[in-house]
Amino acid sequence: MKVFLNTAYLEEDAALISPLSPGFMYGYGVFETIRVSGKQALFLDQHYTRMVRALSVLGMTCPYQETDLQPIIEKLLKLNGVSEGFVKVVCSKPTPEKQAHQEADILILTGMKTYKEEYATGLKVCLADARRNEFSKLVSIKSMNYAENILEKEAAVQRGFDEALFLNTQGQVAEGCVANIFWVKAREVYTPAAACGILEGTARERVIQQCLELGMPIHEGSYLQEELFDADEVFLTNALMGIMPVSRLEDKYFDLKEYQVVPQLRGNGR
Repeated sequence: MKVFLNTAYLEEDAALISPLSPGFMYGYGVFETIRVSGKQALFLDQHYTRMVRALSVLGMTCPYQETDLQPIIEKLLKLNGVSEGFVKVVCSKPTPEKQAHQEADILILTGMKTYKEEYATGLKVCLADARRNEFSKLVSIKSMNYAENILEKEAAVQRGFDEALFLNTQGQVAEGCVANIFWVKAREVYTPAAACGILEGTARERVIQQCLELGMPIHEGSYLQEELFDADEVFLTNALMGIMPVSRLEDKYFDLKEYQVVPQLRGNGR
C-alpha cells in the first residue's frame, strides 16, 4: 500500500515522520476521513474547509490548496486500486527545524472500509462512561487527540454495541465516538447544537441542509438523554456511513421497519 507524505508517493513502511515532532509526541494535528465512491473523494471541498479551519486553531496551515490535493488523492487511489472506501488526510506539526511558514506535515492514505449490511440491521449504541468537555478548545476540531474516542468505542464493542454516545459535563446529549447523532420525534428532527461540545460533521451539515430543503422541521439545541430515549427514530451520521439508522439504544430497541423519516432522508441523500 502506498501513501503520500509531504511531496512523494511512498511505500507505507518508508513513510517516516520524526518521533520528536509535536505531531507524534503530543497528537498535535488534525485529520479528515473522506468517503471514496466511484474512484472519487466525495465532498472534498467540505472536508478541506473544515481541515483548514481546524489547522488555524492550532496555528498551522495546510501545505496544499484544495485544487492541488484533488489530483494527489486521485493518483493515490489509482496506485492503491481503491474505488470504494476512504481516503484519510492527516496534517501534523513537524519539528521546529523542519517547519516553514507554519506549514504542517501532510500524510495521505487510503482504505477500503465501507458500510453495506449495517443499513439493513442498524447500529447498536450505548452511553459512554466518559463525558465530553464542551469547553475544550479541541472539541470542535478533528484533532489527532483521539484516544478517548477509541477507548470508549472499544469498550462499547466489548459490551456488544457498535458505538458509544457521549453526554457532556451538563448531562446533555453530545455526540458519538465517530459520529454525530440525530433523532426524530413526531416527524421533527433533533440534533445537539455545537455548544453542547460536538465536532460538526460534514454529513451532519448535509443532513441539516436536506431537512431544510425538504421542509422538514429541524432543531439544534441542548437536550437531556431522556429526550433522546423518547425518540421515534434515531440515526447516526459521518462521512463514511452517511445516514445510519440505530436499532438499539442501551436497552431500548427500535423497529427499523417503522422508520419513516430516516428512509426519506437516505433516499434523498447526497
